Amino acid sequence: MSVVTEKTSVLVWDLDGTLVDSIADIHQALNHVLIDYKLSSLSLAQSRSMIGAGAGKLLDRAFAAVNGQAVYQRDEAYQRFIDYYTQHSCEESQLYPRVSEALAGLSVDGYRHAICTNKPEAIARSVVQQLAIDHHFEVIVGGDTTEFRKPHAAPLQHCLSLMGAKTTEAVMIGDSAADVGVARAAGIPVIVLPWGYRNEDIADLNADRVAENADALVACLRHSQRGG
Repeated sequence: MSVVTEKTSVLVWDLDGTLVDSIADIHQALNHVLIDYKLSSLSLAQSRSMIGAGAGKLLDRAFAAVNGQAVYQRDEAYQRFIDYYTQHSCEESQLYPRVSEALAGLSVDGYRHAICTNKPEAIARSVVQQLAIDHHFEVIVGGDTTEFRKPHAAPLQHCLSLMGAKTTEAVMIGDSAADVGVARAAGIPVIVLPWGYRNEDIADLNADRVAENADALVACLRHSQRGG
């Protein structure tokens, strides 16, 4: 399994569940759509368990959970979700603890930052702008930027191409199986953080490293940068 080395200079971050705790706003948008269809709403825990692979899959799981398949029109429901979420994408969302400080410190250390997320690109850009971290990121690749979503290699490969970075210079930082999967598919190492929305035990992700919090992540990268 590959490891982070002193050559690592590009950090590609996942967004939801890694940089940003966005579940409350996603949950609100999801229930807005379900109620529009006169279906039962979901609990926050149910919504959290359904996140992964983009909004389309989230809606598939949600309609199935409330027995709404008979009225489910996927394209229409997706557009209703996106329309509402675009307007309410950052009402309760917030950065995870010490993430802002980690980004700033790693930038000072010379690391370059990008985002590779399954969230639609325009909404991802809006969220990071509203949370005042957009200036850290040279590139943002969303779930609709390329033909494929994580864990397919394409979005991460596109991200690295836009950065002008080699796979030997990059590391993926995420929270879920999709992040580990895209890193493996693209041939770069991956570090996972302990928060997020995965259903698996973190040990079962088989990431190269697990950082217990943002400060530990910074320490890991600085240690690697020194060749330790």
